[in-house]
Amino acid sequence: MSEHTLPEHLVIVGNGMASLRLVEELLKRATPGAMRITVIGEEDEPAYNRVLLSSRLAGEVDAAGISLRSRGWYAALGVTLITGIRVTAIDRSIRQLALSSGERIGYDRLILATGSDPVRLPLPGADIENVVTFRDTKDVERMEALPAGSRAIVIGGGLLGIEAAWGLKRRGMKVTLIHVLDRLMERQLDAPGARQLEKAILDKDIAIILQATSKQVESDGEASILHLNQKMKSGEANLQLPFDLLVMAVGIRPR
Repeated sequence: MSEHTLPEHLVIVGNGMASLRLVEELLKRATPGAMRITVIGEEDEPAYNRVLLSSRLAGEVDAAGISLRSRGWYAALGVTLITGIRVTAIDRSIRQLALSSGERIGYDRLILATGSDPVRLPLPGADIENVVTFRDTKDVERMEALPAGSRAIVIGGGLLGIEAAWGLKRRGMKVTLIHVLDRLMERQLDAPGARQLEKAILDKDIAIILQATSKQVESDGEASILHLNQKMKSGEANLQLPFDLLVMAVGIRPR
């Protein structure tokens, strides 16, 4: 308990899977009435299973299928849930958080469970609406909004990029998968395994371009083109790929 008469106020910044598990464990162990819990999440919805975003994109589950807890669950257990708000600053001297809404909130104990951000390649011209990452439900909603037959490019030949490419293909899009190295999933597979994977993906009618470095995005508001260089035995080829959607699935970095 803190020195004041109110229960100790624990604030958790982040409302992902780790944050939710922490709340569940605290509620199991805490003495009733000894603690107030506030959870602040940057995304609009309560915690969901981020691992299943690929399944949602592929149409194997819906939004309800990846949800972990409802707002009512938090409320019923006395947990204050704030969504769609970012914490912009921490003042440890007075134990206060500044929020993007302009409000300030005090705490007795503070836990940061903010996870990671997707890496977004700093390509000139890529700050347009149809260039997305593959990290949260808003990214998936942008992909779901495109009609079948749309041209999609996925940059990144790791597991996440391959899952994105397959999910987009399942939605009826024309998909090209681009990777900077000479084989897919190089961290997990040796060369023979990568060749088998490449063949399996090509058999799904997904185009693959290896040893390709993305250079810039060109867009006039109606048409968008990705410029890239591909290493060839004879030298380097300059390619221009038109697209309706460009997905960057090139990794994450801790927040």
